Amino acid sequence: MIKEYKILIGLEEIAGYNSNLKKGFKKLGIDCTFIDLTYHSFQYGGDDKPNIFVKMYRCVLHQRIKHDSGILKIPFFIILMLLRILIFLWAIINYNVFILTGGSSFFRHNGHYFDFPLLKLLNKKIIISSFGSEERPPYINWSASRINGNNDMGLYKKKTDMIKKRVAAIDRYSNYIVTHPGYAHFHQKNFIKGLAIGIPFNASNLNFSASNQNNTIGTKPTKSVRILHSPSDPIGKGSAHIKKAISTLKEKGYLINFIEITGKPHQEVIKELQSCDFIVDQVYSDTPMAVFATEAAWFGKPAIVGGYYSGYIHNHYSQEQIPPSIYCHPDEITPAIERLVVDKEFRLNLGKKAHNFVRTTWSAEQVAKRYMQIIEGTIPEECMFDPNNIRYVQGYGMPEPQSKEIIRNMIEQYGIESLCLSDKPELEQRFREYAYDVRESK
Repeated sequence: MIKEYKILIGLEEIAGYNSNLKKGFKKLGIDCTFIDLTYHSFQYGGDDKPNIFVKMYRCVLHQRIKHDSGILKIPFFIILMLLRILIFLWAIINYNVFILTGGSSFFRHNGHYFDFPLLKLLNKKIIISSFGSEERPPYINWSASRINGNNDMGLYKKKTDMIKKRVAAIDRYSNYIVTHPGYAHFHQKNFIKGLAIGIPFNASNLNFSASNQNNTIGTKPTKSVRILHSPSDPIGKGSAHIKKAISTLKEKGYLINFIEITGKPHQEVIKELQSCDFIVDQVYSDTPMAVFATEAAWFGKPAIVGGYYSGYIHNHYSQEQIPPSIYCHPDEITPAIERLVVDKEFRLNLGKKAHNFVRTTWSAEQVAKRYMQIIEGTIPEECMFDPNNIRYVQGYGMPEPQSKEIIRNMIEQYGIESLCLSDKPELEQRFREYAYDVRESK
């Protein structure tokens, strides 16, 4: 007898991932609901409001944000908590598979997941999908550095302890974890490699007519090469580094039209994507193709992505699992840009490869099929990864000197154990060697 799976995806949206995954399941004819119990400035849509409790929750949450004053905080908290309990009861009655993304939970506080033990007790299948920020060690995470600065190690230690506790709970209660070796340092349980599953892509989110698609790929270049950079966070994305590289190439005589877009509506970014020759995404990424590069790929526009993890990725993934981009060491950004400026044929071919990859391997339907393999327990062994094999130490969003300083300060003030890696002695030692330049980190 074939088991009927009723899938709940949630509980928040990250760059359209969940709504696209839902579309993929629907194409497979699989019952699936996506609910978003958050409110943020980038409202992607695509979530369901399957009952009055979810509708009321979203309405009350919106009012709380609009009227966030001290006198109303407690009443809003009580109402939202009661609604959340009702939504949780509805969910456990109606669904047997929970795909929870971005660290989301019905009831989470200070690294504790209070809903997970009950879900496990009720024999619900729990799949946790991570996007990085919710589990990456803070001392190698630009987002934490931006908030804490480099000096208050107490905040780093507190955040590190909380994330370590959070990851331990995920390891304990989940059936499967989808994450990425570039930021999965705290896991002790084998996980499924994120790039092997992919980012579910759906072109309808781009507000772009598929009938115009062939006219966009391989657009004939003008005299100058048009390069697009659209950072959500210019410092974390290394925008200064990219602009310096562009200036260097202009001084060499190359005709470059460099477009930088920050804080503009998504439609404006998509319009620029259609008219550029290629994009430079970021400098310190621990993944070769994030959302912006994936969108560019749909239009046949290749991406340059810098990151220290580029020296490790081929040890962790097969070539077929790695999305096509120029993924290079941060110091190689300038020659990478120069190559795409000079070699038109290479540029166009890379763009076509990237387009084919997101249209096929990372289509919403294909990613949903791989999630079904996870649910059914038939995911291929080559998609699995042992966290004890992680050796990557440079992290995300910042140059090596900055992360080294933070790690040194952590060790000197709170000891090596403050890195929360004592369960992985080799990795812990590697961080020590990296921070103190004992040997070159590879």
